[in-house]
Amino acid sequence: MKASRFVLFLIFFILHTNCSKGKDDDAIAAILANPPVIESVTPQIGTPRQNNQNGIYPATQVVIKGSNFGVDTVVRFNETVATISANLGTELYTSVPDGAYSGFITVSKSGGSCIAGSSSGVNCTGSEFFVDCYEATGKQYDSEIEIKQGQSKSVVFSGIQTKAFRTDTIVGSANITIGCDSVVTVRLFNRSCQATDFILQKDPTISLPAGLSAQFYVTAGSATCGITI
Repeated sequence: MKASRFVLFLIFFILHTNCSKGKDDDAIAAILANPPVIESVTPQIGTPRQNNQNGIYPATQVVIKGSNFGVDTVVRFNETVATISANLGTELYTSVPDGAYSGFITVSKSGGSCIAGSSSGVNCTGSEFFVDCYEATGKQYDSEIEIKQGQSKSVVFSGIQTKAFRTDTIVGSANITIGCDSVVTVRLFNRSCQATDFILQKDPTISLPAGLSAQFYVTAGSATCGITI
């Protein structure tokens, strides 16, 4: 009799354990079957907060629209976590955090994680996002002048004038080299839009970081300046 009771107890235990495991597996499968979805990111170009000597600009406000965002949602700009000011279920309101740079904006939900430097992962979705330090100024110095690596341009400055420039992605080592009859002031932005100023320099050579595009301003008096990357 005792042996029979033990067998019945063992059968009950195995069935109960398998049922519980099945329910857990079903719950995990349900979560993984409904990953977050991004339908749009507005705007897709923005800036972290800028507090530089000639301009203070707030962080760009960003709206992410989609579905399956969940309640324990995390928004990242690459690996930098952003504050969510509102989660309306199908809309997330956030702003570009300090330290953000061009790459991906991602949304992950409870139990999820995103692979650094990509838009994929478990319970994760993403979209490209571009950090532009000059866009926030309303293009106050007109359109940026692009100088590609290995190129040189002759630029005319009238009176004391500031012009905006950008490079393509720098491969290996490179410098901004300026030859000019006037002294110049250069403002070079890093990838997160923090500026370093090189004030009243004569024919400066300034190092550029590898693997990134660069944005910079040049202010000069009445002169024609040769600018080489």
